[in-house]
Amino acid sequence: MDSSHCTDPGAQQTYQSQGHEESIAEINTYKIGQGKSAIVLFTDIFGYSFINARKLADRFAEETGTTVLIPDLFHGDPVNPNIPNYRELMPDWLKKHPISGACEIADKFLSTIKGHYQSIQIIGFCYGAKPVVYLIAHAELSSTIKAAIVGHPSRLEKQEAEQIKRPILFLCAETDQSFSPDVQEHFEKTLTENGFGTFFKYPGTAHGFIVRPDGTPQVNEQSEKAVQDAIEYFKKNI
Repeated sequence: MDSSHCTDPGAQQTYQSQGHEESIAEINTYKIGQGKSAIVLFTDIFGYSFINARKLADRFAEETGTTVLIPDLFHGDPVNPNIPNYRELMPDWLKKHPISGACEIADKFLSTIKGHYQSIQIIGFCYGAKPVVYLIAHAELSSTIKAAIVGHPSRLEKQEAEQIKRPILFLCAETDQSFSPDVQEHFEKTLTENGFGTFFKYPGTAHGFIVRPDGTPQVNEQSEKAVQDAIEYFKKNI
């Protein structure tokens, strides 16, 4: 998580989001779509208002016919890349927003919506990958989730691989200090052997490339490919 790519917002994007905000389980949530099945998107440190995340949510809803939900993991206090020294503030921000708190929010959120949709899938990027793995590693929570995706994850630990109980797709950067080769190799070996895991790797990319591409042609192309791979996986598991 201390990688510079974790705190880089990528090339600036302009987009007018199509959904709306509402409160679900007393958690501020971005919602788009009217589908009977749902996708829950857990964000990186830039939060549920980050336009890149909402743009992805809108696309997932349009191309899968689902309802897509982005809960606010940070109580209205995401990292703000417009503050000049925001990287220097990261240690204090992480103390205020420990990953355990995000997992608790994810637990509460899924427990609230689980009876309202025919099926639920989840996806998380960077910081948001940890709540995804947390949810599908707990028997009482994983039973409500059809399938999961993580993109350029961070903060995953080797022992979590053996605990995963639902199908999961990993969208991996070629170079990623936040998902080191050693940890990635362990997850891939464990989850390929037990049949729960699928791993796609994208050449010429670094951590953050899906949500926050840097604007170069190679990264934009691979980011688009990863989004398409996610959409196809969602469609297969609705």
